[in-house]
Amino acid sequence: MHTSTFVLNEVGRDFVVGDVHGCFRTLERALSAITFDPSLDRLFGVGDLVNRGPHSEEALGWLEQRFDAVVLGNHDRSVLSWLKAKRGTPPLAESVWLLGLSSRQHRRWRAAFESMPLAITIETAYGPVGVVHAEAPHRSWVESLRLLETASPSIVDDVVLGFASPEASRRHRSCAVAGLRALVLGHQPVEHVECVANRWNIDTGAGIPHLNRLSLVEVNTSEFRTKTFDIDESS
Repeated sequence: MHTSTFVLNEVGRDFVVGDVHGCFRTLERALSAITFDPSLDRLFGVGDLVNRGPHSEEALGWLEQRFDAVVLGNHDRSVLSWLKAKRGTPPLAESVWLLGLSSRQHRRWRAAFESMPLAITIETAYGPVGVVHAEAPHRSWVESLRLLETASPSIVDDVVLGFASPEASRRHRSCAVAGLRALVLGHQPVEHVECVANRWNIDTGAGIPHLNRLSLVEVNTSEFRTKTFDIDESS
C-alpha cells in the first residue's frame, strides 16, 4: 500500500468515480455518455469496486486495463484480506462471488488489490486534488501523505473506514484539507454529491436500493463538473 501522484494532464480530462460496488455496466454507460477517450482522458476511483452490485468479478479487468488508479476501499480491503488468508468463507455475504474464481485468478486479484494506493494526488492547473476512500488522516495533505508513509494499522483504518469517533469525523469533515484544491472521497452514501469546505463526497449509493446511483466528477476544470447516473446493470 502506498500513495501515488499523477502529473498534470495537458491533453484531456480527469474524472473520479464514486464507489462502484460491482456496477460496471452502469460505469461503462457513464463513460460513453461523457464521451470518455482513454487516449486523452484519465479515470480514477475512490475505492469499493466490489460487493453489493452484480458484476464484482469484472473489477480486476477494470483495474488492469481501464482505471489509471483506484484507492483502496474497505470492501476492497476485506477481499484482499481473504485472498491473503485463502481459507474459510468470504468475509461478507456479498463476497461469495470470490468462490467462483480459480487459484490463478486469486493470485492476480491479490496482486492487483495490493497495488491499490491509499491516497492519490492529481495535479491540475487549478491546484492538486487528493483522493482517498473515507478520510484524510490529517487536515494538511502534506502531513496526511507523511503519515501514510508509515501505513500503520490505525492510520490505514482512518483512511479506509473513517474515524472511529463520530464526533471526530464530524469535526474533520467540516474543515478544509490544507494544501489541496479539493479532497474527493466516498464511503458514506449520500443522495446527491456533497461538498463541504473543499471535501467532495461522491458516493451516491451504487448497489443500495433506496439510492442506487453512480457519480463521476471532472476535477481538472476551473469548476468541478459532476454527472450522476441511475444504476442499470441489465445488459
